[in-house]
Amino acid sequence: MSVSVGILYSSQRLIKLVRENLLTINEILEQFTKIYVASTPYVIDMCKSCGWLEISPSGFLQVTSKGLEILEARSTTEKLRNQLKHYIYTSKPRWSKVLHYGRTEALQHFPKEIIQCFEEADLLGDYKLDESTVYWWDMLGTFSRRGLEEKKSSIGRRGELLSLQYEEKRLGITPVWKSFESNFVGFDILSKVSEYDASNLSIEVKATISTSDKITIFITENEWNVASLTKNYLFHIWSLTPTPVLYILTPDFIKLSIPHNEGNGNWETVRIEYGKDELKPYREMEGI
Repeated sequence: MSVSVGILYSSQRLIKLVRENLLTINEILEQFTKIYVASTPYVIDMCKSCGWLEISPSGFLQVTSKGLEILEARSTTEKLRNQLKHYIYTSKPRWSKVLHYGRTEALQHFPKEIIQCFEEADLLGDYKLDESTVYWWDMLGTFSRRGLEEKKSSIGRRGELLSLQYEEKRLGITPVWKSFESNFVGFDILSKVSEYDASNLSIEVKATISTSDKITIFITENEWNVASLTKNYLFHIWSLTPTPVLYILTPDFIKLSIPHNEGNGNWETVRIEYGKDELKPYREMEGI
């Protein structure tokens, strides 16, 4: 089923109507040709397919736990975000398969009416003003990607947020969070070299919650290709547990652990392990 802003609001009205009245589907169809702006049969089908309403053993429509999640949301924005989440999880529309590309990249594949839904749910706004926006995109991106654990994604995002804060304190300006908008640029944050040098600085962020005396990171071939070809590029390595510690490494340091392609084979991802003692000279700070 397709979705639109009007259908989302119409569904909210129907869920509220069912919670407040004991009604069958036939009774609703007889009383209403439309629910708000959408045809009643379509709204009923949407609410049933998304799991917001169900038919009780006695034949009446009743609100499900998912429906209550919408009704009890604190704001209109939260209601719409919950609806979009449920719709994506249950319907798995074709456009949802690109959610993990990053926000800007994904939007290029969205139909116009879907973009309108995301705008109405305030999912295209400034992520710096609303951390829940970042969480929503990461949650749905994880669902889209399927193979990546949500926990792993949240650890990486925490490291990126810490690097954004670090760069803001270092420079007094807000850097650009590139990986939130696109997963294809080969780095996470676009900053500046210094207060006095406005040249671009690309930063790739890695994070771990391991408490061992070693730090393990994974670097993709794309990340390394960009790092080796970019004039100003750094790796921010965060050890998050028990207190965040930042190590800043250059591509020249990382290069010592990068494999070489041989024959017709190409590496895709390399696992690199460093001892914390080995990284002490590159330890920038603890806490933030």
